Amino acid sequence: MTTRQGSLWDQVGGKVSDNHPLTSHVAAARVKSGGQKAQGLIALQAVYPEGLTAFQLADHIVDGSGRNISRNQAATRLGEIRDNGWAELKLDRAGLPEQRTTTPGNTGVVYKLTDIGYRMAVGVHAEKRPQ
Repeated sequence: MTTRQGSLWDQVGGKVSDNHPLTSHVAAARVKSGGQKAQGLIALQAVYPEGLTAFQLADHIVDGSGRNISRNQAATRLGEIRDNGWAELKLDRAGLPEQRTTTPGNTGVVYKLTDIGYRMAVGVHAEKRPQ
């Protein structure tokens, strides 16, 4: 018997720190993080190789209710994408992480897809599903 590996779109569960209340842990266990990561990959592919900050990425990811996720949630999803080896810091000409303005007086680092991330995004986009 062969088992087909589940789609990224179907993955459930997200990160939460031990310092958060029980309600946050329950929410993290239920979040459709795979669908959010898939949307993040598609958004990063659309701007490749320019990349996005987590602040910018939040405008491209919706939750199950159709609302954009928070900037913090986008940063978490971007961290998970990075941890999977699908994205990396975009470096400027001096070899330092590129930064972009997010809110007045603040900047965020820019991430772009790796080669593996780009290929993953192509596959995820091919099976694009509504949230």
